[in-house]
Amino acid sequence: MSIAAISPLTSQLVEVSKGGPRRTVPLSLLLSLNQLLKKSIFSRKFYQEINDKVLAKSSTVDTNLYFICYFTLLVSAILNNKSHIKHFLQTQKYNLIQVVKKVLQNTLGERASDLTNTNNKFVNKLFSTPKPVYTEGKPSKLAVHFKAISSYLADIRIFNRLTESIKYMPWIIDEYRAYADPSNPVPKFTRFVNLLQSLNCLALELLENAGWITDHNWVGTGDNAWWCTETYIWCSRIWGAYLVIEILELVRRNPVAKWDSNWKIAMFKQLIQVPLVLHWSLYDGCLTPFWVGVCGCGASWWGFKDMWSSIDLS
Repeated sequence: MSIAAISPLTSQLVEVSKGGPRRTVPLSLLLSLNQLLKKSIFSRKFYQEINDKVLAKSSTVDTNLYFICYFTLLVSAILNNKSHIKHFLQTQKYNLIQVVKKVLQNTLGERASDLTNTNNKFVNKLFSTPKPVYTEGKPSKLAVHFKAISSYLADIRIFNRLTESIKYMPWIIDEYRAYADPSNPVPKFTRFVNLLQSLNCLALELLENAGWITDHNWVGTGDNAWWCTETYIWCSRIWGAYLVIEILELVRRNPVAKWDSNWKIAMFKQLIQVPLVLHWSLYDGCLTPFWVGVCGCGASWWGFKDMWSSIDLS
């Protein structure tokens, strides 16, 4: 039994005052916070769990950075577009009010005009809302920092994957042997798809590495900018082919009866990456940073959540 459970002081309040009105903090809250700190930042096990489940492998490091990279980009885009977002929401509110007013006029007739002349201040103010006018806000300095963090993490992720092509080789060899084995009970078409997907991963990883190396001038090609653009674009197109196959295989290999929550999450993670692939497969792109952040967060959230949920704080 915890101290918080047996202590007669848990119902008492600790007074806090800093030059203003007195506020009270429940002692039980302080005890709970103390217990949480003991299990987390003051616990050796907490750091060992992070080391074993987050930092031990490049794949788990990438899972962590994957979400943070896109989340910081999303925050940056939101901060940069505060004025547009505010104006959009105000416009939608105004349009909704106009629809409600029109419906009321059609149903109540002349009595609908009473809504704008009512003594109820809230209703009067709501139905007298003028059409919003867009006003440009000040540039966000914080957005610059979040964008820099996102760009830096994107570089770290690619650098972290520079050796991933080596790790794909055992997978490719195993898939080739399985495909070439006539006694393998797995249908040959399924074995072919497995082999194709492993080769897709190797190809896109090599192209991504080439794009990153030329982008950072690790080699001289005479036109690093062109090679960087082409390799990144073709990397994205191969990634697109990989995604399409994954989506089709999720449908083909799983009967409708097995379309449970895990299947839906797996499908969602694949589908939400399609706009990203399309964006990076085009020379001029097709998404704003906001939508890149939204799609990236959607694709990476489940892996990020599952990884951190596995951290044992007991």
